Parts: sequence; C-alpha cells; structure tokens
Amino acid sequence: MKIIKLLSAVLLCLSHQVYANDSAGDKEEDRLEDDGLEWQLSIGAFYVDMVLPELIGADNSPAPPTLRADIKLQYKNFYLVTYSGDFFGGSDLGYQFIQEEEWGLDIIYGNYQLPFTETGYFDTNDPVVKELKGIKDRDPDQSLGVAYYRAVGDYLAVAELVYDVFGDTNGWVFHLEATRNFELRNWDLWLNFGANYYSSNFNNYFYGVTEEERNDYLTPYEPGSGMSAFVQAQLSYPIAENWEFSAGMSFLVGSSEAKESPLLESNHARVLFTGVKYVF
Repeated sequence: MKIIKLLSAVLLCLSHQVYANDSAGDKEEDRLEDDGLEWQLSIGAFYVDMVLPELIGADNSPAPPTLRADIKLQYKNFYLVTYSGDFFGGSDLGYQFIQEEEWGLDIIYGNYQLPFTETGYFDTNDPVVKELKGIKDRDPDQSLGVAYYRAVGDYLAVAELVYDVFGDTNGWVFHLEATRNFELRNWDLWLNFGANYYSSNFNNYFYGVTEEERNDYLTPYEPGSGMSAFVQAQLSYPIAENWEFSAGMSFLVGSSEAKESPLLESNHARVLFTGVKYVF
C-alpha cells in the first residue's frame, strides 16, 4: 500500500494496496505457468504532475520519467507488485498466509515514508540545499507486519500494522483503507481512500530535528505521533487489444505534527497522471 502509493506512506506515501485487491480484477489477464508462476507486465508512457510535501528550500516537484514499467509476480503464496506508473509508485512484497472467501491475512514488507537527504527528495546527485545542510539522511523504513483484508459490501477493506524491523526509525505504522471498483460500460473506475497513523518514533525519525542538525534555518524539534489521510481515483479504458488508457489523481494531507517541523513548509501532496500502457 500503497504510497497510497505510498506515500502509501507520503508523509509516504502513498498507499500500499494488498495484492488480493489488485489481482481480483486482473486474474484472468495474468499468465499462469506450469510451475505455478503467475505474472503480468505492463509498459507505458505517462504524463505525471507530482507535488510532494515541501521540504524547506528543496525542489518538491520532481519530474518523474515518462516511460514506466510495472510487474506483478506471484509464486504460490508469495507475491510482488510494483506501481511505478500510478500515483507515487512503490511496491508490495508479501505472503498470503490465510485465504478465505470473505477475508484474508498477509505477511507484508514495504516502505511507508519517502526518504530524503540534505539534497532533497530522490536525487542525491543534486547540490546540497543550504536550508537542509547538515541533516542526517532519512533512509526509507524497512517495515514488516501483517495485513488483514475483508470484503465489506462492495468494498475491500484493508488494515495493515507494520514495524520498522530492518530500518532505523524504531517506529510503527497503522494503515487503513477501503477500495471499490465501478464498471461504467467499458470504463473501469477505481476509488481508494484511507488513513495512516505514525508512531512518535517513526514521525521523529523523519521530521524531528536534533541539536546536531541545527543551522540558520532549522531549530531542534521533536514531533509526537501523527496521521495522514488520502483519497485516490483511477480511470481506465481499453483502446485496443492489450492497450489501455489510464488517468488518475491522488491527494494526501498530513497532520500538524509534520507541518510544524522546521524541515517542512507544507503537509500535503498530490499526483495527477494520464497515459497509455501496453499489457503483456
């Protein structure tokens, strides 16, 4: 999830989506090999307008590559799903531990917050931002936990609880979301909304400022726990065999605990995209 994505966390991120949700509508399109390997590959060209939570002094509207590739892999109960062309990107890695008709339980691994350094988001080859000079690298969390998903009427509800087992935050995240698909003639509309709760340790790792990081622009700050809420929508239409038009938008708003950090000038993010992809 998925970072509604993914930022499934942004603040991730945008969120992580459980594979059971994604595979339900695409299962007939996936390739099932004799050895039990199920896969699907898509390659497309997208126009993306992305605005991230504003790091002080940094470029917060990176230009994502227009050519994107996504893949879904499942071998027995293990799965990997990437989301480079939709929303903030990201991936889901997990194991389907329990599968029932109306509910399931997965073991999941993922990232719930965007990393940044004294050069800003993503591109560490950029020059150091003077306002961020001297801060420690905020490496991505490496969170492991469980995801419980259940059909609730026409919606798929998902609750995830993860702990940053392999990262440095010593924190945890609770993620809650609901998803529904609408079929409108040949159009397919996907609606997703939810919220994230970040522990104080998790929030402090990314948005706290230590005495050692103090400079002319940053003063010490220790945030408590915080939340973010998001909504996403995606519309797709088959334009030819294996070709699909896709457009979508995603919005995320974080809590005041993040916005009050000297590192940030805003606590919201958005992504708008449109493009065409080929599905193998």
